[in-house]
Amino acid sequence: MHAEAEKDAEETATQGTAEEIGLGFAELLALLALQGGPSAQATAELLGVIDYADIPEVLSSGASALVARRFAEVGSTGELLVEGPVAGIAAALGDAERRMDLTLESREWSDRIVLLEAPGIAILLRPRAYGTWWALPQRADLPPAEATFQLIAGHLGEHPDGRVLVERHGVGQGYALSVRAAHDGGWLLGVKMPDSADIAEDPGDDAILLTALRAVRND
Repeated sequence: MHAEAEKDAEETATQGTAEEIGLGFAELLALLALQGGPSAQATAELLGVIDYADIPEVLSSGASALVARRFAEVGSTGELLVEGPVAGIAAALGDAERRMDLTLESREWSDRIVLLEAPGIAILLRPRAYGTWWALPQRADLPPAEATFQLIAGHLGEHPDGRVLVERHGVGQGYALSVRAAHDGGWLLGVKMPDSADIAEDPGDDAILLTALRAVRND
């Protein structure tokens, strides 16, 4: 991915004009292989595709799918070229300096959100069926902790009996911030430890929750 494509990706994310893009696991692996970057392996591990990362047939299939969907082009020497929103996704996959893993729980189901933050670009990933992921740039008009706060508030507003677990991948060692909605309108905060279902909770307001989120993020 050349410098002009990276610039386009950053401008697109800043303007907030990109739409949600669905990608299969082979396409994600092709973007990871294209971009490279210091966090490519850790990102592949977080997304659950690391076991396929070195299979040439999978990478070829992913690259072909990207070209077929007009998310990529083949250059004059056979290289894969991406730009715009897809270049932004590739940059976030390979260069993420922070990887946040959120688990959204309700009475009936649980879902997941992965936040990848790289220089100049941040994206939100949500898993769907058959190894597919939906990618969407995070809001550029909010600091990352505040954007995560809004995700939590939105989920617990719709599911007041639910919970959100927030963990920084590769740093938290399995410890996650637990957030539930309190009946008085505030929050119940605790720490979920590895291999333990018991969570001691303390009440907190919006400011305390933001402070806790910044601590988990290591801001």
